[in-house]
Amino acid sequence: MTGIGVVRGVTARACVLLGCIAVAGLWTFPAEAQRWKPTRPVAFMVGSAAGGSLDLTARLLQRIWEENRIVGTPVVVVNKPGAGNGIAWGYLNERGADGHAIAIGTTNLVSNTVMGAHSIGHRDITPLAQLFEDYFILLVKADSPLKTMADVRQRLAKDPAALSIGFGPGLGAGSHTAAAVAVKAMGVEVAKGRFIPYKSAGEAITAMLGGDIDIVSGTAVNAPPFINSGRVRAIGLIAPQRLGGALAQVPTLQEQGINALFTNWRLVIGPKGMHKDHVAYWERALAAATASEAWQKDLERNFWREKFQTGAALNRFLDQQAAVFRALWAEIGVKK
Repeated sequence: MTGIGVVRGVTARACVLLGCIAVAGLWTFPAEAQRWKPTRPVAFMVGSAAGGSLDLTARLLQRIWEENRIVGTPVVVVNKPGAGNGIAWGYLNERGADGHAIAIGTTNLVSNTVMGAHSIGHRDITPLAQLFEDYFILLVKADSPLKTMADVRQRLAKDPAALSIGFGPGLGAGSHTAAAVAVKAMGVEVAKGRFIPYKSAGEAITAMLGGDIDIVSGTAVNAPPFINSGRVRAIGLIAPQRLGGALAQVPTLQEQGINALFTNWRLVIGPKGMHKDHVAYWERALAAATASEAWQKDLERNFWREKFQTGAALNRFLDQQAAVFRALWAEIGVKK
């Protein structure tokens, strides 16, 4: 069997979510769950360049789907960076709502229209499933004179434009908002700050290493390889508590007297007007993938916190997040 009809290596949680039953040692799904399935390769759009955390999420799902035979046709990751994920989402909608195109969704779904980065928002696509939340980290060059967040605050207190902060992928990204929240929490006028968008966190770090910017705001998952290279240092974590593993020694901003907290979230989305059968199929495929042992291990490895939801609950969450973001940037100040 191929397609979502057979799933190997899926935890018991998946069976609760999917209603699967054990047959000859394989996980199968009820016949009514098989009304529709992909019949040709699926395009999985990512709104950043290869190597960033968005790309990592898509490729992890791609691998789990393939290894566990959850999706019976190839899933091809397509990188379309730019316009705060808007280029990828525009391409997603152009592909049509036949179920053979999906994409990674981010906080840009509720920030693009506020920031002017792109017209596509959370009501212009079909939400499929929220996957997890993750946290942000502030990085500097290894030889930077900025040793702690106290050094950053001292410089910005004198001149809000004294330090440039890079982020990706584009205006309104979670890393942009996290940096703005951090600057605001230092008592600095955010609208006067220097925030520089890049297509990905990796590109922003390359720019920092080249001396073009002073600080990079990025997701925690991207940081360890750069830190381990000896060329980059972490000076603060925007999270409610310290993380483990390679980032265990990085203090939070709150530990350093800066009351800043912003949590990112990650979705998988479909094009606007996606048929309910296609939505149901991808909800099951995502539930199976995120319940797998491989996914659970990667949650820990990538410093992600699981938060899986679909349907009406997810739509309410996005509406709430849109309202929160509008209020946040009305307070911080929008700089298009």
